[in-house]
Amino acid sequence: TTAVQATCGQIPSVRPFKFLNQEASEIEPGVWLDCWAARYEDGDNKLYFDLIAKQGRLSGDDFELIGKWKEGCLKPDHGSWKTGTPKAYDVWMLAKAELPKCPEEDAVADFLRDWSERTFAAGKEKPYRFGLSRSTTLLHFISGGRYPILDSNVDSAMTRLGSPLDICGYLHCFCPLFSKIASACGVSGTEGLRKLDNALFMYGSEV
Repeated sequence: TTAVQATCGQIPSVRPFKFLNQEASEIEPGVWLDCWAARYEDGDNKLYFDLIAKQGRLSGDDFELIGKWKEGCLKPDHGSWKTGTPKAYDVWMLAKAELPKCPEEDAVADFLRDWSERTFAAGKEKPYRFGLSRSTTLLHFISGGRYPILDSNVDSAMTRLGSPLDICGYLHCFCPLFSKIASACGVSGTEGLRKLDNALFMYGSEV
């Protein structure tokens, strides 16, 4: 933590999280979890759990599958799963070749910075960055789910809570907040945390 704090400088603050239903009324944490998780289309959960179970044993093909899962390219012969598209194919292929391992806690910030700043080409546009959402996805699977995914919907929710969308905000605001929400909802274990991840995804998209 000290090493990360030194890199980040002042640790950002975040406003308290409110458990709201679709009508923006406060509800009990457990009710909130069930309400929002039920709205998630769970067709990809089996694949998710299969990949999480392979922590430390992920093959190159598994890393490509993680990329397809993240980019929404799971259908056979998906036309966008190739170089030159906005799906970060080239960087996912680097992960497939390099087989990254879960970093030690004091090296997580460096890991996220390294992968976030890798670039890929997409048509004639200037190179795109792999970005924090994708790099936290990579970290999530190689850590066996220990570190949560900061996807675009959760990004929106965290912005409304006042947290910057950067590595420091992820490590010092979102990760602790995720743990607090999990504790308040009474969830633990892979399945419980995945349910919370699904709930936050839907919550961030609608509230």
